[in-house]
Amino acid sequence: MEKVKITIFPSFIKGMFTAFTIILLGAIMISACEDVRIGKTKEELAKEMFEVDSLIRTIHMEMDSVAMDFNKLYIDAQRINNGSD
Repeated sequence: MEKVKITIFPSFIKGMFTAFTIILLGAIMISACEDVRIGKTKEELAKEMFEVDSLIRTIHMEMDSVAMDFNKLYIDAQRINNGSD
């Protein structure tokens, strides 16, 4: 009669080690993505967010004025082509 070896324990340990490694790597990656926020207070973050919002608003207004200038030039060009100038 052959001896039957039960090898559940070593595979269980291997699975636990694998899960722990995956969780550890995930935690390291998440903490690495938070480096911008480390050491800053909520007030500093709020100030930076306000500056970014202001910059985006300024860019949007500049793009609108460029679009309006382009539309004016396009309309003027159509008038010249139609001979109504």
